[in-house]
Amino acid sequence: MTDAPEAAGGDGARPDYVLVGTKAGATAQRFLRDAVELARSGHRVWLFLVSDGVATGIRGAAGTALSDLAAAGGRIWIDDFTLSQRALHKAPLVPGAVRVSMAELAARLMAPDTKVVWH
Repeated sequence: MTDAPEAAGGDGARPDYVLVGTKAGATAQRFLRDAVELARSGHRVWLFLVSDGVATGIRGAAGTALSDLAAAGGRIWIDDFTLSQRALHKAPLVPGAVRVSMAELAARLMAPDTKVVWH
């Protein structure tokens, strides 16, 4: 596994967030800004990019939003299966992005104190 989820759940004081991004381009920008704001406010944030959203994780595609998220402590996960299916498995990812499987996402989704937002 890569960048495996920590032991289940957050610290109980604040929920963890898993934001699942399925869109790319301008429609994804607001969602990315929300992820950055959550991370900056002290929440643990995992952004999982899948479907059309994987394009956002290709280096240079999302402007500074993903680097801002990483700088705020957020994690950027990109669906390995989607990358392979779209022949993007060798594309350069944004710094800090990690390819993960659905099993890794499922483990994070099932952790206590986790809120999920799907876009």
